[in-house]
Amino acid sequence: MAKRGAELRQQMLFAAKSVFLEAGFERASMDQIAEHAGTTKRTLYAHFVNKENLFLAVFDLVLELQLDYLKSPADYARDTVEALVLFCGRFLENVLSSRPLRLCRLGIAEAERFPQGTVRLHEAVFENVQARVALFLSERLAVGTEEGQHLAQALIGQLLYPRFTRALFGFVEPQATWSDDLGACPAIDLASIQKVVAELLRLKA
Repeated sequence: MAKRGAELRQQMLFAAKSVFLEAGFERASMDQIAEHAGTTKRTLYAHFVNKENLFLAVFDLVLELQLDYLKSPADYARDTVEALVLFCGRFLENVLSSRPLRLCRLGIAEAERFPQGTVRLHEAVFENVQARVALFLSERLAVGTEEGQHLAQALIGQLLYPRFTRALFGFVEPQATWSDDLGACPAIDLASIQKVVAELLRLKA
C-alpha cells in the first residue's frame, strides 16, 4: 500500500538526507531523491517546491530527531551524576559518529548559501543539548538560569574539545557507533565522562 501524507513526506525527507549526505547539495538531484524515496519527482515537488526548500526541511528533520533521540538527562537516571554521565555519553556517541559528522560538514559547506539551515543544524546538534543540561543542573543544584547555562557550557565544552573538532576536520576517523548498550563503543569512555562531571559538580559545591 502506497504511503501518503505525513508518512510519505517523512520518507522523502529521510531519502533526501541520505542523498544529500552522499552527494552534497550541488550534485544531488530531485530525480535521485525521488527514486531513493520510492516515489515520483512530481510527488516530491508537490511536497517541496524546490531542492532548496527540501534541503532546509532536512535540517528541521534533524532537529526533530535529535530532540526525540536524546531526551533529557533526567530520563536516564535518578542520580544527578549518573544521569549527566549517561546523557553526555549518548550525546558524544551521536556527534562522534560518521553520519552526524558528515551532516555537520555539509552544513558548513553550504553555510553561505543556506545560513538558516546551518543555524537549525547548530541548534539541533549543540544548542538543545546545552539547554537541556542547563535546565537539569538548574533544577538539581538549585542554581539560577544563568549559572546553569554557564555550568552546562563548561561541561559540554570540555567533553567536545578537542575530540569533536579533530573528527570534524578529519584528523581522526569517526570513532563512535550507536548501540543500545551505552558505553559498549570503545570511543565512549563513561569513566572519563564521569570524572569531568564529578569535577564540575565538586567545583560548584
